[in-house]
Amino acid sequence: MKTRILMIATSAICVVMVSSLVASAQEGWVGVLNFPDVQTVDGGVHIAEPIPSNEMVRMDPITVTTVKRHQTNQLVSGGVIESGPFTAVRISLGGYVEGTPPEPATIGAVLVPDEDFVLEALKEGVYLFPIEVTMSIPQESLPYVGAQSQTEQLSFPRYRVYFYNTSQRTVKTQLYAMLMN
Repeated sequence: MKTRILMIATSAICVVMVSSLVASAQEGWVGVLNFPDVQTVDGGVHIAEPIPSNEMVRMDPITVTTVKRHQTNQLVSGGVIESGPFTAVRISLGGYVEGTPPEPATIGAVLVPDEDFVLEALKEGVYLFPIEVTMSIPQESLPYVGAQSQTEQLSFPRYRVYFYNTSQRTVKTQLYAMLMN
């Protein structure tokens, strides 16, 4: 019986403490409640701006000539994406095909971590930790094509973007990256 009363009293104290924290937070104050004395917080807490939950990155349009995916020394460089505090990305790729391709083809964008070890491996023809989106170019005369990849987890703070094009036609591409938490 004493245990039950103690649990009810402890719960009531917690409710009162949490409700006073909520009331002070509504007034623009932040309260810190330290339970165990392991790592206490002392002093004020200030958040300068909201932490972003997502950010859209639009890469500049780039013309991609014929280069196969395995020709890693000839891939067309598309720049760098700073992934910063974000944990996931959804990449979309659009393109404008100049002329009708003689056969079906594939356009791809590969994001590789901007790390010396990874970039050295890429020079040797090895993709380490890639994030990739591809789009198919049909043989019909469709000037605009697009593809959207699934959401991928980010493990590095910066990624280099490279493009390839298996078509005999040049393709003006644009990459969009929705960075998310």
